[in-house]
Formats: sequence, structure tokens, C-alpha cells
Amino acid sequence: MWSVDWEEGFVVGGDGNRRLTPSFRLKEFRRPDGTVRVHRELVSGLQLLRDRFARPLAVRRTEADGLGAVVSAEQITELLEAAAAVRERRVFERVDRQDGGVLVRIPAVGSLPAIELEQALETAFSVTSAFETAGDKFQQVTGNFDGAGLSFGPAQVNFGTGTLVPMFRAFKKADEAALRGCFADEDDYDDWLRVMDLPIPEQIEWANSVTTGRGGHDVVEPWKSYFRAVGLVDLFREMMVEAILREYGGRMARAIRALQRLKPAIQIDHLRCICSLYDLVVQQGSLDKAWSAIEERVKRENPHDQFALTHIAVEERGRKAAAAWQADAVSRRLGILKGVPETVGDRQRANINFYMLRDVRVRSAGELLSGDLQLARVSQAVASGRSLLA
Repeated sequence: MWSVDWEEGFVVGGDGNRRLTPSFRLKEFRRPDGTVRVHRELVSGLQLLRDRFARPLAVRRTEADGLGAVVSAEQITELLEAAAAVRERRVFERVDRQDGGVLVRIPAVGSLPAIELEQALETAFSVTSAFETAGDKFQQVTGNFDGAGLSFGPAQVNFGTGTLVPMFRAFKKADEAALRGCFADEDDYDDWLRVMDLPIPEQIEWANSVTTGRGGHDVVEPWKSYFRAVGLVDLFREMMVEAILREYGGRMARAIRALQRLKPAIQIDHLRCICSLYDLVVQQGSLDKAWSAIEERVKRENPHDQFALTHIAVEERGRKAAAAWQADAVSRRLGILKGVPETVGDRQRANINFYMLRDVRVRSAGELLSGDLQLARVSQAVASGRSLLA
């Protein structure tokens, strides 16, 4: 459980060792008197600055209103330049050299500038993949612990949903020599080509034969190493990101269109609503199984904004999951929607990328609904570990 105390959007206490972002623990924001008051948007901005700066930096103090902080590093000139670059992204409204460090401030709460669709897609991809994987998301290969057969990569595409084989066929078409080179044994490569041609039930049966470990989460060698080798090929990494975003971005767009038809006066264009629905379609495919319940509840409750409408959709769809996974699904989606972890029953699902869930609208969300997705830049950025956010 996240042991963090929140007051609206401010962190106001909790376990000092709790990581709020990959680079910052809660204790780094404590004041000399032991209190904490720092807005989550400032914490997010500082992580984006750390990513841009690509070197350690220290929080020297936070301002009384929790919207500004002075940070320092040995390379102060480079830090100032990095902060100015993040300000150009409109994450910070003010950047000044001060007190031997750099003062950064975010805009007033409630007036944060909108972001672009590319940045929203990067955020959705990163938050959901942190639920699905650990470590290098492009080298994650999982055995048949859930009945879906072998699962691979950031979105854990698999045999059961029919999403794994088309991706490997695309890899083979793009550069078969590179794909073949990921297999140390030619016979194993030929065996993999044979498996790809099998019906799904037989693919899952084959996945059982290479599944190992506690709970069936691992894969035997050399197959584990083969898949990890595929996840190291730059071209395949980019292709994975683009295929995932195109597939699940399309599913998310269909979900948004359906919800907006239910409530035509409501436009879904907030980052957290978009990310919550993206997470839903990655894990549960669509709203279809819960559509009657969603329609009935919308009619009964008459939601007046996109958060209330999205809340109904993700909660009702989560309740249609298998009993063992219902609390997990609802906790994930509601946590994303609120930007902070949400406890449902005895489950609280969150991950280290929650800092990316900023309280902002998506300026070009209409491009998502039109299907006019330009994914090259975001695919290259995610695959290479760079970011369009900072």
C-alpha cells in the first residue's frame, strides 16, 4: 500500500522512504520542521527535469505554497539550461537562478497548459506497461500463468488474444535476418515458425511445455533468451510500440466514442481519463461485456463531467472481470483516473509511473477519435528510452 498522505493534490505526509517518482522519495521534500507540503504536479515536473538533465539533482527547499522548489546540482549551468527546456514544454512557468541553485515553479493549480496527443500516448503506454512488466519492458516474457499462453513485451501480447503472432509476423517481414539472428539454434527458429502456424489452442499447449517457475510465470531456456534477444533489436522495439499504440489506441478511441454517444455533452479529453480507458482496453479489451450495466448506470446517475462518466465505465467493466481480478482491475483504473492510488477491497494497484498522470487536458484528442494517429515520433521515443514529455 502507498503510505502517502494526500490533501487534494498535495503530498502532506507519509513514509519518508516512499518513492513518489523513480528519482525522488517523500523525505526529500520534508521541511526543517518535519512537515511536507508539495503539489504532485511539482513532483512530476521535477522528475521530468531530472530526466532531461540526466544527472542527479537535490531538492534544497520547497516554497511555502508547495508549487515551487529550489534544486541544485554540481553542473548548475547545465541544470539551468535543462530547467529552461522543461519550461518550454510549459511544465514550469518560472525558472530562475537562486540561492546557489535553480528555482522552478509550476503554474497555478487548475490552469496547467494542455499537452499534445503524442505526449498523452507516451504517458498511457508508460503507465500501463509498468503494471504489465518490470525492468526492461521490451524483454518481458511470461509463461502460461493466466491461460493466455506465452506473453511478451510492454503490453504482454499473447497467444490467447491472438496478438503475439501478428507482431512476430511483422518482425519477420521487416527483417527476417535480424529475427533469425535472435535464435542461437536454427532448428529452434524453424520450430517457432511452426508454432506460429498452429491454431491458438495448440499454441497455448506449446506455451505450457515451455512454462516453468512458481505459478507458471517463467519460461524455460533457451526460449526465454530468444525472446529477450528480440526485445533488444531497435527496429523491433519501435515496431512493438507502434503496433501496441495503434491496436489499443484504436480500441480506446472506440470506447471513448461509445461513451460520448451516451453523453453527447461530455467530451473526454483529460489525460487521466484517456489513460484510464487505455489501461482498460489493454487488460480487458473493450467495454462490451459491461455495456448494458454502463448504460443503465449512466441513465440513473446522469454524470455531469468526463471523470464521472469514465469512472462509471471503468468500474462497471472491472466488475465483469473474473472474481479474482475484479478488485485489481477497478483499483488500477480508478487510481489512474484520480492520479493517486485507490484501494478497492484489499487491493491497491499503483506503479512508479503514476507521477506521469498530470492534471492536464489533451489538446489534440480529436485526432485520436478520427483515427489519424501519427505514431513515429512517440514510438521512437519510447523504444529508445527518450521522452517527449520533457
